[in-house]
Amino acid sequence: MFRPQRMISVTIVCLKRDIDIALNALNEFGNFHIEETRSLESESCRALIEEAERNSARLNAVMERLKIKRQIAVRIFEREVRREKLQVDDWVTLLKNVSKEISDLEEEVNKAFESLKRINQKTSELQRYSRILEILERFNIDPRALRKLRLIYTIVATVPIRHVIGLERAISNIPVIYYHEEISDERAFVFLATTIKNRQLVERIIRTYDVKPFPDIEMIDQKPSQALSSVRKQLRELSEKREEALKLIQTLSSKYRARLLALREIVWNIENALKVKEKVLKTKRLVQISGYVPEPSFHLLEKYMKKSLGDNFILLSSNHGKSEDPPTALLNPPFVKPFEMITKLYGLPHYDEVDPTPAMAVTFPLIFGLMFGDLGHGAILFLGGLLLSFMIKYPKEWREFCKILAACGLGSILAGLLFGEAFGRHVFTPLWLDPFDNVITFLTFSLLVGVLQIMTGFVLNFVNFMLRGECINALTVSLPKIIFYGLAVYLLMEFKLNFDLWLSGPIFYLSAALFFLIFGKPIFTLISRKGEFIHVLSERLFEGSEFLLSLLSNTMSYARILALLMAHWALLTATYAISDLASTIPMFGQTVEWIMIIGGNIFVMAFEGLIVFIHTLRLHFYEWFSKFYEGTGTAFQPYKYRQEYVEIEVLPKRRNTKVG
Repeated sequence: MFRPQRMISVTIVCLKRDIDIALNALNEFGNFHIEETRSLESESCRALIEEAERNSARLNAVMERLKIKRQIAVRIFEREVRREKLQVDDWVTLLKNVSKEISDLEEEVNKAFESLKRINQKTSELQRYSRILEILERFNIDPRALRKLRLIYTIVATVPIRHVIGLERAISNIPVIYYHEEISDERAFVFLATTIKNRQLVERIIRTYDVKPFPDIEMIDQKPSQALSSVRKQLRELSEKREEALKLIQTLSSKYRARLLALREIVWNIENALKVKEKVLKTKRLVQISGYVPEPSFHLLEKYMKKSLGDNFILLSSNHGKSEDPPTALLNPPFVKPFEMITKLYGLPHYDEVDPTPAMAVTFPLIFGLMFGDLGHGAILFLGGLLLSFMIKYPKEWREFCKILAACGLGSILAGLLFGEAFGRHVFTPLWLDPFDNVITFLTFSLLVGVLQIMTGFVLNFVNFMLRGECINALTVSLPKIIFYGLAVYLLMEFKLNFDLWLSGPIFYLSAALFFLIFGKPIFTLISRKGEFIHVLSERLFEGSEFLLSLLSNTMSYARILALLMAHWALLTATYAISDLASTIPMFGQTVEWIMIIGGNIFVMAFEGLIVFIHTLRLHFYEWFSKFYEGTGTAFQPYKYRQEYVEIEVLPKRRNTKVG
């Protein structure tokens, strides 16, 4: 439980023609982590992988256009999905079939969207035309009369809004009748009238400012009001067509949603399988698949391989060597499992490293509870987290987080019982003490909590060195830290800040521990001639200095337990004080009081709960993990198909492809 699951290094050798069957067996087994090896031949699946990636991108584009979400954010109830059973000869054939189906779907969807695009473009043009006709009608300008003018040059046009001011300045010195009005977000209507002799000058100016004459003005052979009526009729028809196009797109989204999700899953499985086939070791006739399997599952792997390949395979196993880096699979009981989420935020433990999750499953709720010590709020947090953990079915991370909240609620309940506190009020005699009346005592207790956790970190660092066989580091790095810190805390409790007593002898014990911490490993390096003395000495001097500087600040950081507990109570005290004032309001005083009490408690639970959670996380990551935990492990990723929508089975090539 306190270490990652033990792994066995496994090599599977089979005929090259049986690789798909072997991978299918590994999928059914579902607990084999494949390691990348180097192929001995030039054959590559790269082109096929790139084709699968292109298909994935095409599917994502189609799903985005149809507004099909890849996954629902939170699923409260279980959703039954009818899985299609798909039996295939090989991945390449499946990829070709899927590519053709994606092309057909893409063509149908694109056709619907192109139709909508044409309707929108035509609508936009007619709306702009309609706005121009409205302006012409308002000023009683008849385009037919404009065309008959011989001595006056007129322009009905549109101009980019950003050029309106520049155009006005350019024509300010010309005798011209000018009017403009915005008709869209980007363009404005422009009417210009001047004498015929200024025509060339005006045309030169309008070309400079991207003024586009309205082309349909020459074709209007009726009054603007009549033309406007015709345009509005066309707009109504286009609106109906647009609604039909949108309904068609919605129909396509509903019709193909399940299939698109299934195709995306199939393409992911194809891409994953091809990438695995690319990275396994291949010769002309044989394939070698190397990886790791948990120790208890090794014999089960052998059964699955024998069931699929008969005797046409060789299974080799060995304990991993020192040069190997096995993946990390955490193995924790159900009540500890949710806290793996927090551990993974920092990083997975290395294979030869202590897993801090079981210890954190105890310390995290307790420290949270000490900072959020309230029986009432803790009970709500516990029951709410527990209820949501049962209700939420997807995603798994949300469900696990709700379980963490429930555990934190338990910690708050325990602290609330010890403090005699519920909903910010003293409702019963504390089982231990009232921190508000015993501030110094509780501050001392908070620091002792920090001392215990930090000391645990140093001990776990010692254990990590021993597990890796680094006895010298354990004796010259970890052990002096344990002795120094433990001795410093004991002497502080025994002699307080009486420096005369410190200098009478105890200070020399601390000095000896510090000397051994800094110079122990360099002396060993000098004697054994293993490593560079100067390099090791400089490293120990730097780490020793950092250790001394951080020790006090790390310990004092746990004073936040008292500070946040006091903040929690202060906010609730303020809530009740304000609600008492509100109770004096005539007629509605009592109602307002209860609204403020309930609202204030909800606010404090949400706001203070978030702050306390963040600080609890900080104490574990910075003050505790930094003492022993590296978090540089590689995740154990078993080869397994995604089979939420499609159940894929790769059959021997002598059998026909069948879809059922």
